[in-house]
Amino acid sequence: MRVASTLLGLSVLAACTSEFTFSDSVNSRLYEFKPRAEYGDELSTPYVLGAQFEVFVEDNDQETDFLGWKVESMDPKVLQLRAEPYKMSPHILVVEVGAIGEGVTELLLKDTSGAIRGSAAVEVKRPTRAKLFAAPIYALDNPDFRGETPHPRILVGGTATFAVEYLHEDIRLQGSTDIQVASSAAIDATIRHSELVDNRNWLQVSVGAQGRHSAELWLGDTLVEEVDIFGVPSSMIAGVELIDGDATNPDELAGEWLLVGQAVAEDKQPIYGVDFEWALPDRGFTEPGDVFIYEHDPEQEFRKITARAYGVESQISVRVAAGEPASSNDTSLTCSVTGGPPPWALGLLLLGLRRRRRA
Repeated sequence: MRVASTLLGLSVLAACTSEFTFSDSVNSRLYEFKPRAEYGDELSTPYVLGAQFEVFVEDNDQETDFLGWKVESMDPKVLQLRAEPYKMSPHILVVEVGAIGEGVTELLLKDTSGAIRGSAAVEVKRPTRAKLFAAPIYALDNPDFRGETPHPRILVGGTATFAVEYLHEDIRLQGSTDIQVASSAAIDATIRHSELVDNRNWLQVSVGAQGRHSAELWLGDTLVEEVDIFGVPSSMIAGVELIDGDATNPDELAGEWLLVGQAVAEDKQPIYGVDFEWALPDRGFTEPGDVFIYEHDPEQEFRKITARAYGVESQISVRVAAGEPASSNDTSLTCSVTGGPPPWALGLLLLGLRRRRRA
């Protein structure tokens, strides 16, 4: 109780007097080109055990140069500083940290005299289970089609990618961790890691045979989740759904939008790992994919976009100026984009970032 009381006291003190904003790279706003302080003084705690990320401390008044300032963890057995703090800009201090143990601690910001100028509470929990979310629906961030899929059906010969969310009982944990996957022989399951989009783990699964298969997610010697995966034939595809998002403010009425193609069976349940042929009235595309990234122009006339796979198709009318198919399995969604891919390859990533931040 002594530690808890101390942390509470520091938190209250910081909340009342701090001129500094704490945020992190787990739900990163760095790529939105806005002052970090606009998003509030808040970390993404509780973090999943094993998460590694950056904490940003910004001077809200843009006056402090942070020369000689320090960031300390009250309990380095819970949250460990992996390197000395460094300046990302004249008024933003950054420190790399690792969530190495379960528990609660506090990050302290100290000036050159050793006085505490700000603090942020941190909690780390071990995951007791995990949830999977279909990558294209997850990026779309449509509340009516969130894409949670506890027992995914995947087309035989196809590959599907799923975002992994960790929970401690019913509490959602933030960040990615060193999760390992073990799978049955007929599927190829791998874990991919994203630094840029929410510091997320992704489970990518290729299915080679029909029937029930399994993938186990392990953190060290702890089994976090066992996922049943069903390989299904193309003959099971009975229809196609086209799912998009709805702009909620004028800034979103123009720009890159995302359209998701989703194969479904007779029971309307999704079948993942299906690539579609896409077409506009005046143009077809040689590259297949499960998403279509397009430039929405409110001044354009409505045009039909068609998605077709295995003899079934669907159409939707949108105000599209230009567009290209893409795949939710591509590294433009799940990995760092250093190296400068073309803009269309980044569309899914950027749109996912923008829509997820509006909440």
